[in-house]
Amino acid sequence: MAWAETFRIKRGTMSHILLIVECVGVLALVLVIVVVGIYSVGIAEAGVVTRFGRFHRVVGPGVHWKPPIDRLIMIMDLRASQMNLKMATRTKDGAMITIPIMIETRVNPEMVYEAWSQLPDPGPHVREQAEVVVLGRLRSLTLDELFASQTGIAGTLRQVLEGNLRPLGYEVVRVQVTGAVPNNLEDARQYLGRLVEAGSGPYGVDVDRGRSRVA
Repeated sequence: MAWAETFRIKRGTMSHILLIVECVGVLALVLVIVVVGIYSVGIAEAGVVTRFGRFHRVVGPGVHWKPPIDRLIMIMDLRASQMNLKMATRTKDGAMITIPIMIETRVNPEMVYEAWSQLPDPGPHVREQAEVVVLGRLRSLTLDELFASQTGIAGTLRQVLEGNLRPLGYEVVRVQVTGAVPNNLEDARQYLGRLVEAGSGPYGVDVDRGRSRVA
């Protein structure tokens, strides 16, 4: 019966080999899941993670791991984002002017979910609100009135933007309105003449965190 004993030994050996292969396969699968699930979020960023297509959590900077059922759907930049606009219109007295505007916004770190779910790209919304406020004000002012009202325009624009963006998860860092420039040469000459008479040079208005200054 030596052949039977040999068969049992071979069968036992094969069983051990299959068990080892299965264990190696399981370990390899676990290793792949662990490695694939590792991801990192940079400084001044926040990651939005979904589970089965629905929002699950917000993660901060650092190295993280997620199971296969989770997905890192977006990384939100928490740093201030600057938008430079130039708006052209006619004043109440018919002068064609261009006014440069700089707006800085950022995601509120405590409201990343609101920013991601309601307004992932604030640019078009900010531009639309700026056009409504600034162009509406400019068309109601004469060139002389505009000369004296840029601080008020910057302050009004900041107030409107804060009211619209705060519920959507954004903060307004700064709104800067630089000197309006008449497009017509004659209007420009008259404008510069008024600056000389007023004893001031080119200037801008900067509203930074609620404070106004004339530079």
